[in-house]
Amino acid sequence: MRFLLIPFLLLLCCGGVFSQGIQKVLDDMAVYSGNNPQEKLYLHLDKYAYTAGETVWFKAYATIGIQNLFSNHSGIAYVELIDGAKKVVNSMTIPMVMGLGMGDFKLTDTITEGSYRLRAYTNWMRNADEKFFYDRTIQVANGRSDNIITTTSVRSGEKNNIYEIQLKSLTGVPLAKNPVRYEVISDGKSVERKRGSTDENGNLTVELSKKYSNAHIKLRFDNFEKIPVNKLLKMLPPEVKNDVQLFPEGGKLLENKINNIAVKAVNPKGLGIKTKVIFKVGADTAGVAETNDLGMGVTYLFVQPNSVFDVQAEFEDGSKMELVMPEVYKTGYSIAVNSQHENKVFAQLNLSEDLVSQKDVYFVVHYLGEVVFVSKQKLSKDELVFSVDKKVLPSGVLTISILNDQFLPIVERPIFNYNDKDVLPVVLRLNKTSFATRDKVQVDMQIGAEMDSIRFGAFSAAVVDLTKIKDNPMLAPNILSSLLLSADLKGYIENPGYYFDGTEGRVREVDMLMLTQGWRNIDWGVLGEDVKPKFEVEKSQRISGYTKKLGRTKPEPHAKVQLISTKNYMDFVDTTSNEDGYFVFDNLLFPDSIKFLISARDQNKGKNNIDIVINTLEKPAVGDNRNWADERWDVNAAYVDQINLSKQFFAELESRGLMEKAIAIEEVVVRATKKKKVAENSSNLNGPGNADQIITSEELETCPTLDMCLSGRLLGVVFNGGIPYNTRGNVPMQVVLDGMYIEADQLSMINVSDVESVEVLRNANYTSIYGMNGGNGLIIITSKTGASAMRSYVPKGILTVQPQGLHVNRTFYKPVYDAADGVQLSRDLRTTIHWEPSLVADKEGKASFNFFTSDGKGKYLMVIEGLDLTGRILRKVMELEVK
Repeated sequence: MRFLLIPFLLLLCCGGVFSQGIQKVLDDMAVYSGNNPQEKLYLHLDKYAYTAGETVWFKAYATIGIQNLFSNHSGIAYVELIDGAKKVVNSMTIPMVMGLGMGDFKLTDTITEGSYRLRAYTNWMRNADEKFFYDRTIQVANGRSDNIITTTSVRSGEKNNIYEIQLKSLTGVPLAKNPVRYEVISDGKSVERKRGSTDENGNLTVELSKKYSNAHIKLRFDNFEKIPVNKLLKMLPPEVKNDVQLFPEGGKLLENKINNIAVKAVNPKGLGIKTKVIFKVGADTAGVAETNDLGMGVTYLFVQPNSVFDVQAEFEDGSKMELVMPEVYKTGYSIAVNSQHENKVFAQLNLSEDLVSQKDVYFVVHYLGEVVFVSKQKLSKDELVFSVDKKVLPSGVLTISILNDQFLPIVERPIFNYNDKDVLPVVLRLNKTSFATRDKVQVDMQIGAEMDSIRFGAFSAAVVDLTKIKDNPMLAPNILSSLLLSADLKGYIENPGYYFDGTEGRVREVDMLMLTQGWRNIDWGVLGEDVKPKFEVEKSQRISGYTKKLGRTKPEPHAKVQLISTKNYMDFVDTTSNEDGYFVFDNLLFPDSIKFLISARDQNKGKNNIDIVINTLEKPAVGDNRNWADERWDVNAAYVDQINLSKQFFAELESRGLMEKAIAIEEVVVRATKKKKVAENSSNLNGPGNADQIITSEELETCPTLDMCLSGRLLGVVFNGGIPYNTRGNVPMQVVLDGMYIEADQLSMINVSDVESVEVLRNANYTSIYGMNGGNGLIIITSKTGASAMRSYVPKGILTVQPQGLHVNRTFYKPVYDAADGVQLSRDLRTTIHWEPSLVADKEGKASFNFFTSDGKGKYLMVIEGLDLTGRILRKVMELEVK
């Protein structure tokens, strides 16, 4: 570790040593820090916005503590793709080896355009607030099955908010006189369903009660190609105004003292705006705070006794807002910190005259209990100044805690420190100064400095064509902003990359961020207590559960339990349940889509009269998006150029057999056949009977099991191991039983006599309503009773389970233009030119990779990120010129 805990007993202050009382507190803080190491996750993405059909590539970095050392704490991480309605549309489990992992999300042709969240966490991270998970908003457009752009506006009516939504093609042709079904979703619940129609200009008018704030409107309609399209639009009420908040430094304004007060001003979309905030006492101006482009500003005020402040915010458009002055205290403490000095951090503790005494007060700088500096003074005057050398402080968000003689915090304040020694130096050498199209680029990396004894490190690299990127990549989250800033702050941080772009003056602006954000801190109330974390460290996968006496809740103790892989029945593990019937198979590593059999027999007679109950992993709930200000209304409209470019590139890949064609409506030959009777209580979202194929109960009468009965009867569906696969792509289909999503291999467990009908949905005109769940097609099963769970035969003492396994990574496509063989593209229109997730520097700090440019000319952006074994962070950005 580069930063060691200070040997507190050797610290001298004011000529004396620390008392036994404060030493115990410092020891308790050290124990707390040791028992609660803070794990952080960061995902390096290949780019910043996507279209349907593309893949989100990422490299995961897990670090531990303020030193950002590679975490060997957790062996598993969870990554989720969450839509605007807070629904997890895709998730994966990735293995973490020495703090490193990788994965990818394939964005299906039917994904709904919109703003999505990428959320990543470990089970151990759940012991802290969800706000400290990795959470990033990305934009996803759809030009595969959608091809419709929306333009949304809103105005306030007498009773309702009136939304005008225009629907038109990518070329601007209105979708006129077109039926539209829409649903209003508020707080995750459907509150209204209606039908409407666009006018001759493609406009749809939706009136929404003003009581539904921040609601979503889900649209469903057919596009020009008669393919069903889903849209999810976030609706902001028009009456929302600018918001200005005041933040006294340290949380209090103290009378008869100079106080710093910060200002945060945002527009209705949550983005910072320039504002002037004027503090007046009578006719006199006591202070003025002017905010920057990110809406943050700060000023100082001298608060005289019994002063009455009038506070007013003036916006650039000339409008004004009256603000409420925070409470002013006659007695208490306040703090003023100067972290902008080149070498030191100064903190002035202000206290009212009645608190001046000879009692001890302690200045502690720490990271969640990991103390990096401490000093002591006596409350001998009403202003005390503490200081600490920046060289002894690690980089990141630290907490200044001032403790009284009872060792309780009287005032706290977060600070941000940035040390160049925590940044890993790198030298990049290219084989050329400029490149032609389809030219080979060789990148050689030299990591670290000559005095470094160890230069091992792990890195990832992404190269994108800047001419095809809409957003400014320098403002996006990066490894520095995530590990040093966002991972320890609450709330939304606008343009986090802005604070690490190397521009002078960011020290002052990041300090304003410290004044206006909540931060991660320790719970002083549990120091010295033996508090066991709720969530354990996951080193590997596990399958656990209970053995119970057949048909009863009473445990079956000491049962012999066996876990058998259905991929190889000779591959099994044995264990014995404990007194409570609990059993666990741990230290497992298995990929996704693996099915297991669990069998159990009692300890005495070896009989299987046992019920097996499996524990399921309860994922954390999806709360509000902390980065909601990054969500966009009309994503397709904003990224129409990217959609058109991707459509051209996809067409090239399809012609070369490197990508399947976009889902289209297949031709259907209509014959005069008798219409099959379908269950009226079918959960088919398109309506009962609206399917590519229907199998009725009469056709199932002679079959022993449902999977055997359906095998060979379903058009475009093949069965492999009892699982239905869509022949379009050979991908497993989603099975829906009475409205519930179930595992495909459970078909064999469904009692045929209980089935009323089976509906097959393969084409986009039926599957698109299911979003990502419908990307591979669906089989809709309706029971005769319509119950949520059907009667099925479950053998005694045996159970089939298919837990979520580890994600198996796809391979990034890399064209090679100097090879004599291989597939050659006639038009190379890649946006992500290269993705290299597995760069490793050797003991001499050397690493290298290469790639080929595309047909795109202009500037390319290469971003390399990663860490070395000492926790130094690398972020290197370089532009390439392609002519």
